[in-house]
Amino acid sequence: MYEIKVFPDIALGPIRDLHGVGGGPVTNHFVYDATEDFRAAGIPFCRTHDIEYPFGLGEFVDIHCIFKDFNKDENDPASYNFTFTNEYLKAIHNAGAQTFYRLGSTIEHQPIKLYVNPPEDYAKWGRICAHIISHYNDGWADGFRMGIEYWEFWNEPDIVPMCWTGTPEQFIEFYAAAAPVIKQAHPEVKVGGCAFAMPQGGLAEQWLAAVRDRNLPMDFYSWHFYPTSPRQVAELAKEVDVLLEKYGFGDVESVYDEWNYVCSWSENLQRCYDLHKEPFECAFMAAVMSVLQESRVSKAMYYDVQMVMNGSWNGVFGPAEENAHAASKRPVRRPGYYALYDWNQLKQMGTQVKAETDCPDLYATAAIDGEGTVAVLVSYFNDDAKWNQAPPPDAEIRFEIPGAKDRIAFVVDDERTSDPVQLKDDVLRMKGNTCALVFFRR
Repeated sequence: MYEIKVFPDIALGPIRDLHGVGGGPVTNHFVYDATEDFRAAGIPFCRTHDIEYPFGLGEFVDIHCIFKDFNKDENDPASYNFTFTNEYLKAIHNAGAQTFYRLGSTIEHQPIKLYVNPPEDYAKWGRICAHIISHYNDGWADGFRMGIEYWEFWNEPDIVPMCWTGTPEQFIEFYAAAAPVIKQAHPEVKVGGCAFAMPQGGLAEQWLAAVRDRNLPMDFYSWHFYPTSPRQVAELAKEVDVLLEKYGFGDVESVYDEWNYVCSWSENLQRCYDLHKEPFECAFMAAVMSVLQESRVSKAMYYDVQMVMNGSWNGVFGPAEENAHAASKRPVRRPGYYALYDWNQLKQMGTQVKAETDCPDLYATAAIDGEGTVAVLVSYFNDDAKWNQAPPPDAEIRFEIPGAKDRIAFVVDDERTSDPVQLKDDVLRMKGNTCALVFFRR
């Protein structure tokens, strides 16, 4: 039997916005609509990358979709095509989330690259971005006042040539020319980047050195990582902190805005796609958010909740066809949805309190509300499944919480979908690679 000890009187601070996602509530050209599910899970941020893959369908979010002819006058509202991006961002805000806007282009896997090339005029590209911000925040060109705060510069420029066909030096000059233009036009927003796939060494460190030495704007540092173990995430988050300190950016936000489970990029990737649809993914997601809560990462965004690319990366929603009785195009909740939903329950509680486990496969984050009710999100997870091995054996988990009563758990496993289970003698039996949200009234 394993044990989780909770210390309700030891407050650790607020539960952070770690249940953000890639993509918004409407997808597949507005066919699917998960607005109500987003609201229920309190999704805090939606990152707009790979929207309506591939190439934004020529209409969504990417710079080449909004400003289709680079030879046109960037100061003329008639040069811009905001139509479908307007509707997409309105849907995000209607779902109660904030947009985390990626300025740039979708990844390109085809041999001939169309939109991930260095722009012809770096400063003009920056002015185009500044006008896009004006449209969504200042009402320019019959626009809006959405108050979008985060504007991310490009995506994974260290993945060559799928995301950037130029040299590292060209990318640094690109940022040095365009980012100050954006920031000067909109000092009130946060401009940063650059969604590095390899957040240490290489281009990432060259870029950080240039930002420091040339006094370039950087309000946040964003990075990506697809692990097999939540412990890997914890270690990399610490290493990113060390890196930022090294270059004098210890107070800059660390944003982990693309993550999911990947056992191998070259072998058995289909196995990962299958696991994304199972309770395994819910346990993995809950465990990752738990370790991030112990880090300095300010916000995180799971990749991805769109109904494109056959939903292979989407452990949160499935197509309505997965439910034979579906009467609409509202997507079906997959097990991973409940990790986001449960994390929001913790956030609504108000304050994280100390929790300890005695098993390396147990991850627990606890929170308390103003009336003394305690909630504990528990993940019982390891990554043996990547080799098609059996999950860890069933385990009994005893909770030690002073003054606890009215104990109830909402369990996600292969038999239950956030179904309530009454605890007996403060003990919960969990299957391997599953998770549960447990409430204790005091």
